[in-house]
Amino acid sequence: MLYIRKVRVVSPGTSNQHITAVGYSGAVSGPLIEITRDIAVRLIEGGTSFRSHNDNTRSEAAVTVAVSSARTKYIRTVADGRESNNLLELPRF
Repeated sequence: MLYIRKVRVVSPGTSNQHITAVGYSGAVSGPLIEITRDIAVRLIEGGTSFRSHNDNTRSEAAVTVAVSSARTKYIRTVADGRESNNLLELPRF
């Protein structure tokens, strides 16, 4: 299991489609590895499991791939009704 703990977004940064890169680790603590959104998409589509993990709140959720109306693939958390575990609630880098 890999844990996405930080995100990089482009302005305005108000939707998951604005995420351009993520920082992840193999545990809920420790050093982060930075990858682009496109690499994260390929890894998830290839079977790698990611979860969001907020270091401050300890909230987590499964991360999946979605496709925008413009046919662009992006990542998002699986909807569970909790805002605190969404990718856009993670710290920025």
